[in-house]
Amino acid sequence: MKNYLLLFFCAVFFTLNSCNSNDENTEYKTPISIQQIGKGNLMGNYLPQQNMVITTSAQWNALLNNVDATNNTSGSFTETNIDFNQFMVIAVFDEVYPNGGHSIDIITIDDTPQSIVVDLEKLLTGNATSVVTQPYHIVKIPKSTKPVVFQ
Repeated sequence: MKNYLLLFFCAVFFTLNSCNSNDENTEYKTPISIQQIGKGNLMGNYLPQQNMVITTSAQWNALLNNVDATNNTSGSFTETNIDFNQFMVIAVFDEVYPNGGHSIDIITIDDTPQSIVVDLEKLLTGNATSVVTQPYHIVKIPKSTKPVVFQ
């Protein structure tokens, strides 16, 4: 009888603690389709380390002007004409490194009841070249009015 009560209490405890809808990492998230626009390293012109959510053509054009200030970085982008009525752009810029071989990577973007969650990682950690670089990753996703959270 004691074993059954213990199992019952464990089952209730697990259920109560695993179904917290306020946790962004629960099963209440849906993966969002990501379309990559650009990924690589800025060289010669650098931006502040930042995570950006771009929702207008004016913001997008300002970013394009900044990344193209020294080199034609946007020339390697898969697209530069974004329909902001249907999409928004997520852009992440890592810190500037004194050597190459670094990356900043948007791994997943999930839709949760409270927000859009962007999971970032640094898959490459550097020391490949002696060139000063700044990793970036830019993607587009379907437009949303939810706040965007970077992790």
